[in-house]
Formats: sequence, C-alpha cells, structure tokens
Amino acid sequence: MAESLADSTFEIHQAAAYGFGVIGMNGGSIYARTCTEALPHLFALISSPDTRHAPENNIATENTVNALHQILFSWFPIHEDTEETSYIYGYLCDLIESNNSVIIEQNNFIVPNVIKLFANAFVKSSIEVNSVVDQRMVIILRHVQTIPSIFQACMNALTIEKRQSLGNALNSTISPQNHQVRFPNHMMNHHASV
Repeated sequence: MAESLADSTFEIHQAAAYGFGVIGMNGGSIYARTCTEALPHLFALISSPDTRHAPENNIATENTVNALHQILFSWFPIHEDTEETSYIYGYLCDLIESNNSVIIEQNNFIVPNVIKLFANAFVKSSIEVNSVVDQRMVIILRHVQTIPSIFQACMNALTIEKRQSLGNALNSTISPQNHQVRFPNHMMNHHASV
C-alpha cells in the first residue's frame, strides 16, 4: 500500500491514502510503525506542486490530508510528560493558527477532534493553567464558539466531565499579552459544516 502512495495515477494514491487513514483511525498500536513509515509519503503528496491544479487531484489531496489527520490524532492524547505537552499542544496551536491544511480543512471535518484533544488536555491538567499555550487553546476555542453549529456539535460529542472542563477554560481570563494570537480571517468560515 505504501508503494501505491507514489503512483502517478490519482485514483491509486487516493485509495492508498484512504487506506492509511483507516489504519490510523482503527489500526491501533499494531499498525503504528506502518503509519509512521507512511507519513513522509503522505506529506510529499500534499506538498507536491500539482496537488491542487486539477479537480481529480483535489480529491486525492483531501484523502491524503484526512489520512494524516487520522494518523496524527490517533497518537493523542498526550498528558503524562507535562514538559512535552506544552510543546506538542503549542505546535498544534501553531498549525491551527497558520491555517495548516493538515488540521484545518474546507469542511472543518477535523475541528471536533481538535476540540476533543483540547478537552482531554484540560481534563488531565496536561497544560499549565494560564500558560501561553493554555491561553492560545482558549482563544482557539472561543473562535470555534463563534460558530454555534460547529461548537455545539463538538460539545455534544464530549462527556460531561470534558464539557465542564472546556466550560471552565472558556470562562478563564486571557492575559493582555496573549490577545495577539495569530488567527487567519478565513479560518473555519461560518458557512462550514461539521
């Protein structure tokens, strides 16, 4: 299947990318190495100059982005090593704030998973309260909250404990120096669906 990612026929690498997404979502630790080895090929497909030049390539690219999302998100949550969690969640915030296609897609398919990851981090106290990363996460949550249909769908998918944890985070105060978080105007536009 990994060899198929390099195939010049978009249908073949689309099917292979889809397969890796399914493995990432459902394969568990048995397939972790396989998914890890596929990552460079998946990134190469997304980074290719002709990725979005033809309509048929768009579908293959979107399947590849989804596969990356499934693999990356299958490795979360991170909460034991609090020194590393701030870097990991900080990088996740970087990806969101830069409108990176691995995290932010046109239809916001990944947004509920991001909210779930943030909820897990808050429940497990993985991120230091009032740290820069904590506040960046809260600002991102507040942005999603401005899109009621997406935010409510995300909240409905969470446990009561996670909803309470997000509620507490959303009610926290943001330091003035952290109001300067970079946020693309076009990120998660209001017409998107979950």
